[in-house]
Amino acid sequence: MVIKSIQTNYHSYLSGIKGDIDPIIKTMRNQNGERWRGKAWKGPVKTVSGYFKQAKLLKGISWTTLPIIGPIAAGVTAGNYAQWPLWIGILAALALMIIIYYLLVQAYIHKMAAIGQPEFHVEAFKAKRPREYEQVWAPFVKKDDFTFEGLYNLVNAVFSQHDQDPSSVAYVVAYSQSQHDFMQTSIAELKSTITEQEAAIATLKDELVESDSAVYTLTKVLKAITENQYRYVNDALAFTDLDFISGFSLYRQEGNTLKLMMDKGTTGKKRDLDLESDQDFAAVAAAKDMMGQAYSNNPYPGRHVVAFRMDMLEEETWVWCFHFDDDDERALSLILDNDIIESRQIRRVIHAFCLTIQKRMLSQKEVDLDAGAQ
Repeated sequence: MVIKSIQTNYHSYLSGIKGDIDPIIKTMRNQNGERWRGKAWKGPVKTVSGYFKQAKLLKGISWTTLPIIGPIAAGVTAGNYAQWPLWIGILAALALMIIIYYLLVQAYIHKMAAIGQPEFHVEAFKAKRPREYEQVWAPFVKKDDFTFEGLYNLVNAVFSQHDQDPSSVAYVVAYSQSQHDFMQTSIAELKSTITEQEAAIATLKDELVESDSAVYTLTKVLKAITENQYRYVNDALAFTDLDFISGFSLYRQEGNTLKLMMDKGTTGKKRDLDLESDQDFAAVAAAKDMMGQAYSNNPYPGRHVVAFRMDMLEEETWVWCFHFDDDDERALSLILDNDIIESRQIRRVIHAFCLTIQKRMLSQKEVDLDAGAQ
């Protein structure tokens, strides 16, 4: 009866908890000693991206695009807040984004420290709830050969022969067999885990290379944008400063003609375009699109032209054309492929700078007219 009671109470209890506790202990052992703060700071990225996709507010923007939003907003609102230095708007937007993201990181860390959450990480758990870890979980993590599955198998082997002497050969054989089976299962699981981890490491290496390239590209773009903001503040910003993405040509619509205003980094074959006869040009197609969509063509093999319409001050219409080659991976990723940032956002940056320059041109024109009137 005593054996029956023990088997009923403890054996069934182990059967119930081994499937719940062992995965937690295994996860803790696998994560033990890993760095977790980097994961905490990266964790909310997918969440933020998910919010953007669900709300359909800002499709296709990678987390690395956030540093550009400030300068874009500063450029777009330049007409209403021209008396404010642009760098104030940039710093304010950047500070707000950092605060919001910091709060998201703290919420993510809270999930990482909660057992049962998909985001759980044992090192975050140690940092946030050290007493609970040391008192409850540390002994299981440190003793890496113990599992409740193994304990269950041991108890099962013992009590399945309760009608025999525990010191008998049958008992020893049953115990040894259960341990052998358990070890074979553990070896198979470890081999599977190693294969999965090797594949994950290879994937992470590829992602790291892509991430480094993306960060480098966006850093160069952000640096150029920042320099142009300072050039604007110092009244030195010109169209020639807007080649930080690729070479370009710029047109202004006058009736049925696109007048070439400026080009840089092109073949230098300058001419105006007729909206009726030059139908094969991307700039002509873009000028006719009131929605400002981008149009592309290949003037010759290996060369791309991407054009889009810009609605300017004084009801003027300008058309901007990017010029770049097939081997220009930076321009391809920013303008055509949407790999790093949605290409529409790059077009908005250019549009904002053009509005800024046009506003200064109009102001100078008024000054010149006033001076002439005197």
